Amino acid sequence: MVKKIAIAVVILLVIIAGAAYFLLSNLDTIVKAAIEKYGTAATQATVKLDSVKISLTSGEGTLSGLSVGNPKGFATPQALYLGSINLKLDTSTVTGSGPIVIPEVTIEKPQVTYEVAADGGSNLQTIEKNAMAYAGGNGGASGGGTTSGSAPGRKLIINDLYVRDGQIAISHALLRGKMPSASLPTIHLTNIGKDKGGASPAQIAQQVLGSITASASKVANIDLGKQLGTLKDAVGGGAGSVTDQMKGLLGK
Repeated sequence: MVKKIAIAVVILLVIIAGAAYFLLSNLDTIVKAAIEKYGTAATQATVKLDSVKISLTSGEGTLSGLSVGNPKGFATPQALYLGSINLKLDTSTVTGSGPIVIPEVTIEKPQVTYEVAADGGSNLQTIEKNAMAYAGGNGGASGGGTTSGSAPGRKLIINDLYVRDGQIAISHALLRGKMPSASLPTIHLTNIGKDKGGASPAQIAQQVLGSITASASKVANIDLGKQLGTLKDAVGGGAGSVTDQMKGLLGK
């Protein structure tokens, strides 16, 4: 009997070791699939990711080629393209049920397309609202588990998040096919989720998108103001109607 129990324990340990090896060896694939699945659900726009490389030994990781499409009703191919996302994990927080701590995340050279609809709303505002709704529903688990959906329950704390060297392209029917571009100022967010014991991925996405949307709105207003004079000259006698329509841009 003792021998049989010993054999059973050995078999169990082999199975556990095999499962752990599978998870670790396939971690990048698992993370990629999760980002695409839950990102698409949160934004209601197609989220794709080219590759993920994460080392649990060093805690360093890189996400390459993350793109966020546009919700229904918008014409441009995508809203965001984040060429490179570098992060550092506190590996001691990966195991267990508490929040996973990420000391630093850096998003390098994002390309933002700010498309303004006829009613003054934008694609980024729509994506942000979708993320807010998801964060408050099945994607915004308040405890260690999940709510009614199948979104992941582990929370996150990000000490520092940087968005650097971004570019914004602006799309509106009044610009007649032209897409003026401008640089985005650096965005620095601190202690995301820290005050509440962690934040869900959807809540973090909503906060980051909100910051990018606010920054893009300011830049777009300034750049569109510069374009207004050119548009008035182009339409001649229709300058008044153009001015009236421009007042509706970005909800202004």
